[in-house]
Amino acid sequence: MVLVKIVTDEGTVGWGEAHHAQAPSTIAAFVNDALGPSLIGQDPHAIEVLWDRVYKRFISTHGPGAAAVIGLSGVDLALWDIKGKELGQPVWRLLGGQKRRIPAYAGGISLGFQPVDELAREIEALMEQGYRMVKLRVGDSIERDLMRVDGIRRRFGPELALAADAGTRFHSRDLAGIVEICEAGRLTWLEEPFPPDNLPGYRRLQEVMAIPLAAGENHFTRHELRTLISESIVQYVQADCCKAGGISELMKIGALASTWHLAVAPHTSASVLSTAASLAVLSALPNGTWYEADVSRVNAFRDELGVGAPQVVDGYIEASDRPGLGVEIDESVIDRYPVILGASYQ
Repeated sequence: MVLVKIVTDEGTVGWGEAHHAQAPSTIAAFVNDALGPSLIGQDPHAIEVLWDRVYKRFISTHGPGAAAVIGLSGVDLALWDIKGKELGQPVWRLLGGQKRRIPAYAGGISLGFQPVDELAREIEALMEQGYRMVKLRVGDSIERDLMRVDGIRRRFGPELALAADAGTRFHSRDLAGIVEICEAGRLTWLEEPFPPDNLPGYRRLQEVMAIPLAAGENHFTRHELRTLISESIVQYVQADCCKAGGISELMKIGALASTWHLAVAPHTSASVLSTAASLAVLSALPNGTWYEADVSRVNAFRDELGVGAPQVVDGYIEASDRPGLGVEIDESVIDRYPVILGASYQ
């Protein structure tokens, strides 16, 4: 992850998270060397003005594209954290939201390409924790995907809601097999069957299948999501606070989605800060639906980095009442996980 820390001239500290983009040191360098100096001396409460200034300078022309949006996302979260702390209000209230119990599904980095029996044991443990929806991984092979999805559906029946994430691994030539997998699992949604630029594939799949499609975590700003939303190519919009432009942009994306009566189920990144930001947005968007809970066995940025972070209880989660994003960062954790230069996921 990339942790963003902003300190005002009055000493208020705001924390944000920018997605690692599989090159965390690169994103951090952009935040430190370009975004930071461009914001020094500005009013930290003027979030919309600062967002637009960064967009015009680094994104709309001659900019480093997705890296700039991802870096801006972390800055935006930190600015909202500052504003909430200085006004003594949680971010969700500043957004016009209301605290509520938000249903959580088991997602994140989990539920991989295991044999059905092993996968079933993992799901049983999650159901004992209160989860009633899990997200499976597909994109291994059509045959093995079908075996897993069909096997889990038969094992648990209709009491368990299933989604599936292809991680952009499918090909347009796989349409018949994709439909068979989705219908066998009676999926709540199929997530990212194709890369973001394969809109013809999305359209063709939507034409031959009734199962809802979901995407958005790899689309940056509302501009890249415009076609997916305006043509109702997806039914669940999954933009990420730490990737798509921050809390400010996710609220606009949510409003755009509501114009076409689409639901928002944000992709949630690795840490407690991403969780807090997603919960703030979900508490404010009328069309907000599911919270994505990372249920991986080991995640220090989820379990150790933040004091007082919201937790999933009996399948639900609530935003914090504390000012700002409501998470107190333990900076000693950062020292235990120094950056490894280069690409992630090697």
